[in-house]
Amino acid sequence: MKIKAAVLYEKGKPRPYNQLKPLHLEDVYLGKPLQDEVLVKIRAAGLCHSDLSVIDGSRPRPLPMVIGHEAAAEVVECGAVVTDLKAGDHVVFSFVPGCGHCMPCASGRPALCEPGAAANAKGELLSAGVRLKNSDSQDLKYHLGVSAFAEYAIVSRRSLVKIDKEIPFEIAALFGCAVLTGVGAVINTAN
Repeated sequence: MKIKAAVLYEKGKPRPYNQLKPLHLEDVYLGKPLQDEVLVKIRAAGLCHSDLSVIDGSRPRPLPMVIGHEAAAEVVECGAVVTDLKAGDHVVFSFVPGCGHCMPCASGRPALCEPGAAANAKGELLSAGVRLKNSDSQDLKYHLGVSAFAEYAIVSRRSLVKIDKEIPFEIAALFGCAVLTGVGAVINTAN
């Protein structure tokens, strides 16, 4: 499937980004979802400081990459083993997928998932690999397993949280990172 996406090829460019334009809006090619993956249409995405940290190079990640991780989307298609979501469902992204099997996941701490963190560091999906290519057939890495600065994305089922359809996408998108970060700061500071 041919889609538009914002691709980062070079990190470390100085600001202001509105002049240097480190992201390239271009046609990319999205494969099909594997068994435990979901194809979604991005309906709203936020720009987070983590995205800027990848752009400026202070958060090392493999390139080239389609960045963006704070988003809400609509399910288009599910892989064969995804039974709890269906086309038309609304979802928000989770930037640390939990495998469900490692020690942190087994002890109720999926945000510390070891395979999820390893996949994120490699710029891959939890289910391994990438599903994006540029027009030169070069693999495009994922930012935190979701790559939300695109029209569509294929993500691991474990990177999605189903939400009520009454919640506007532009509000729901903030819950994937900004709200979690803010609540975490308040709770941890209070402790």
